[in-house]
Amino acid sequence: MEANELHAEGLRLYAEGRHDDAIAAFEQARAEFLARGDARKAAEIENDLGVAYVRAGRAADAEKTLQAAIGHAQSAGNLLTEAKATGNLAQVLEQGGTREDAAKNYRRAADLFHRAGEKEFEADTLRALTQLYLARGRWLEALAAYDRALAARGGAGVLRALLQIPLKLLGVR
Repeated sequence: MEANELHAEGLRLYAEGRHDDAIAAFEQARAEFLARGDARKAAEIENDLGVAYVRAGRAADAEKTLQAAIGHAQSAGNLLTEAKATGNLAQVLEQGGTREDAAKNYRRAADLFHRAGEKEFEADTLRALTQLYLARGRWLEALAAYDRALAARGGAGVLRALLQIPLKLLGVR
């Protein structure tokens, strides 16, 4: 199979819940794109591969692969894939208990999504960051992250106005 076909096959297998088979297809496709020097496509596949590793319970492989995806996306100027891989890495780090690094990566992913003009992804990432902050009892940061999520969506004016009150009183806004 050709690299694009292998990638498509990996996506199909992943959708069917056949994560180990999807991993094998993604790994082959990634190797072919890397051999061709196509960092852009390799990064996209590495992001998918990282997610498949997570589903297969292979967190260490997921973290390593997502970091490679970020590097390849950066070198290829693929902002959207860099943002997705960074957000996925944040989830892996959060699940592994490395919450400060997770928060840093959620913030970075949200900024990348913002730069890429992907408002929905930006808002979703900021909501994940909000949940992380809430779980750690960091209420002010949670409020600020949720305010940014609402702003990314471009709505909820009344709720945003209410959120601004404690932020202004505490000198955050």
